[in-house]
Order: sequence, then structure tokens, then C-alpha cells
Amino acid sequence: MVLTAAAGAKRENMTDHFDFPDIQERLQKLEEAFADHNSYQFRKTVAELRRAIKMRANAEALSRAELLDARKENERNRKQSLDLQTKLKTVVDRFEGSFTAFEKFRKAIRVVELMRGHEDLPAILDRIQDLFGLRTVSLILDAAEFASFDPPGARLADLDAMRKALSELMPGVATPGSFMCPIRDVPDPEFFFGRGFCAERKVLLLGSCFISPLRDKFGPQRLIGILSFFDSNPDRYTREKGSEFASHFADILGYTIVDITDRKKAERLREDVERMTRHDLKSPLTAVLTLPQLLRRDGNLTERQTDMLSLMQHAGYRMLNMINQSLDLYRMERGVYELTPQKVDLLPILDNIAGELHSVIEEHGLTLDILVRGEARAAGDTFVVRGEEMLLYTMLSNLVKNALEASPPGERVTVELAEGKTLAMAIKNAGAVPQQIRATFFEKYATAGKKDGTGLGTYGAKLIAETHGGKIAMHTSEAAGTAVTVFFPKPRAAKAQAAPEPRTAVNAGD
Repeated sequence: MVLTAAAGAKRENMTDHFDFPDIQERLQKLEEAFADHNSYQFRKTVAELRRAIKMRANAEALSRAELLDARKENERNRKQSLDLQTKLKTVVDRFEGSFTAFEKFRKAIRVVELMRGHEDLPAILDRIQDLFGLRTVSLILDAAEFASFDPPGARLADLDAMRKALSELMPGVATPGSFMCPIRDVPDPEFFFGRGFCAERKVLLLGSCFISPLRDKFGPQRLIGILSFFDSNPDRYTREKGSEFASHFADILGYTIVDITDRKKAERLREDVERMTRHDLKSPLTAVLTLPQLLRRDGNLTERQTDMLSLMQHAGYRMLNMINQSLDLYRMERGVYELTPQKVDLLPILDNIAGELHSVIEEHGLTLDILVRGEARAAGDTFVVRGEEMLLYTMLSNLVKNALEASPPGERVTVELAEGKTLAMAIKNAGAVPQQIRATFFEKYATAGKKDGTGLGTYGAKLIAETHGGKIAMHTSEAAGTAVTVFFPKPRAAKAQAAPEPRTAVNAGD
């Protein structure tokens, strides 16, 4: 019993402390110490202890394995997190880079849209180079198309040479588009960037380029030039990167150059037509005007024949006047008309116009009144402005005729001449300007409701008024009718016109 109790006490002590590091060694010594005692209880206790030790070892091994797996999982999660952060940073950087590039190209397109002529090309190319931080910007244009315009800032090349250079750069491509690559991959860099470009050897080893053909927007297959960018950074323009922004910009530049060139061609054609009008039409017209005079000298003409000759001569002079006016208006449009101003009294001009339009006034039962400084027109009145009589006559004739034709039958058309800070002439009628042309009333070819209207009358009046240093305005409504007012600057050296004493009114339509 003593042995059993001692063994039990020993077992309790061992089971409480079997996790000692030397538990195996102690257990071995215990077995040796009680080897001579054949006790079932002792052997059972030792076996239980061994099982407990093994289970603890297995548990520790399992715990270590689970901890190792957890560490591996954490490491995988950490790597995935780092990968996601890297990808997110790449996406953000790419977005920011794309947004920055978009803003730059938007500004560059705006610069191109402000282009008004070939002479603007050098400044535009410099602005593009500065905006994108490029080392070189090169523009090549078709010599056959652009040589006569001599565009500054651009090099001229034969169309075949441009096609050959592009085909060597992009072999096998029927219609080459934009291309990005290291500069060393370009077969002939000096063709695209100019003679002397390869003088520095390192240029051939470093740097990248963007090359894009320029095409006619009305004929996309027609090549008109080549736009090229070069940057010292070899990674800026690579085949793997997208070139949508740069290609779109190249298209805009090409379209703008084509538009400007077409406009220049149209201007030259118009100048040629004007020269033809001046010489080829005036010469035979001179004979038409001379013939009635010669026939009158011969006599033996009936009254009807004399009247017909007068009509012929009048029509000839009218045509000559229209030719001269057309040339004058063209020069005004271009801003090259040289005004030769003189003192011109508008009242005699209005009298002549009233006489010419007498049939229109009678046909519609209208009345044409002239007011001078707020009073009815009286004999001896004057209203002097500085200008050219022929131009003023043309302007007033068109405006008065328009007012008469637009006025309802039986109404009154009034011409009011007033003097204040400026000299003003207002032509008023009871009709309203059609809604659809109110916003474009003074624009070229704006017309409505007239069978034979050209839309040039008010446009010409605006040009003439502005050429005289004045301005023109229109106010219209269904209730008040229409008033077209021309403002003239006061003559600087002219003395103030004295207000006339009241006189008997004269109706210009009578």
C-alpha cells in the first residue's frame, strides 16, 4: 500500500509537471527506480504519462504547423496588398498622366483653332513645342499644294518623297497612320526633322518620336503633309503606348491648314474675278454707253427711239455703278478701302432717291417724310456729314428702298436727321422685320420675304457706315415698327450747323 500510495503521489506530481523540458529523462529514471516493483498501477500511470506527452507533442507540432500556415497566409495577403497598391498607383498615375496629357492637347487644339493664316504657323509650332516640352517639332507640307503660299515655319517636300518616307517607316501599311518609336528605328530621321538633325551622335542612340501624316478632311486618302515630334526621353513615344490624343491633334492641325489654304485660294480666285470684272466687263460696257450718244448725234430718231436710247444708257450707267460698288464693298470687306471723305449734304441725296423711288411710293400709297433736327424738312435746310457721296448714296438708297418695300400700304415712312453727340439718320417704317432674320439683319445674304432679294443691301450699308467711322443699328417690334439708324461722327473741323428758322415743309414724296 505504501508503494502504491507513493506511486500515486509521484504520478500526481508528474502529471502536474510533465511539460518540463526534461520530462522524458525523469520518466526514464522513474522507471528504472521502480523496475523491481511489479505494480500494474505504476505501469498504467507511466503509460498514461507517455500518451499525454505524445499528445502534447502532437498538439505543439500541430500548433506550429498552423502558425506557419497562418504566417504564410499573412505573407500572401501582404504581397497581394502590395500588388494591389502598386496596381492602384499605376492606374492613378496613368489616369493623372492621361488627364494632364488631355489638358495639354486641349490647349494645343485651342491654339490651332485660333490660327488665321499661314503666317501664324511659326508661333503655333513654337507654342506646341513649349507646351509639350519637346526638343523638336517639325512640319512638312506638300510642295505642289503649298509652294505658292510659301508657309513660314514649314518645310516643303514632294508628295512622292513623303509617301516613300512613310512607307519605309511603316512597311506593308497601305495607308500609314500615326507612328511612335525610338528615333534609332526611323530610317531617315533628317527627312522628318530637317537637315543636320543627326549631327549629334547621341541623338541616334537616345530619344523617341511621334510621326503622323496630315490628310485632307474632304479627301482622307489625300496626303498633304507630315507632323513630327521628337523628345530626348526614349520612353516617351513607344510602340506600346497609345497615340489617340496626338493623332487627333495632328488631324485638327491638318484640317485647319487645309481650311486656311482653301480660303486663301478662294480669295485669290475672287481677286481674279474682280480683276476680270474690272477689265473684261467695263470695256464692252463703255461701248454700250457710247453708242446712244453717237446715235443721238445722227438725228432722225423718233421720240420712242430716243426714249429707248435713254433707257439703254441709264441701264448701262446703272450696271457700271453696280460694278464699281461691288469692287468697293469687296475692298471694305478686306479692310483695304481708302476713304476720301468730303463734306456731303444728305438732303440732296435723299431728294434724288425719293425721285427714283417715286413709282414705289405711288404704287403702295405711301408717304415719305424727312425731318431735320426734329422739324419737317424745309427749303434751305442742310445736313452735312463727311464721307464719299457715291457710297452714302448707295447706303441711303438701299435703306430707304427697304423701308418702302417693307412698309404696309398707305403708311408713312420717315427719315429723321438729328444732331447730338453724333450725327444720326433714322429710317422708320410701320412694318416689323421677320423674326427669322432679326438676329442676322446686317449679315451677308440675310433676307426674307423678297422675291428678288439678295441680302446684300443692309450688309453693304453696315460696311459703308463702318468705313465712314460710324455704326448702324436696327430696332423692330410688331407694335412700333422698324427703325434703322446710322450714326456718323461729327466733322472735327466743321462748324456747328445753325438750326434753320421754321419754313414751309416740303414732302419728299410729293
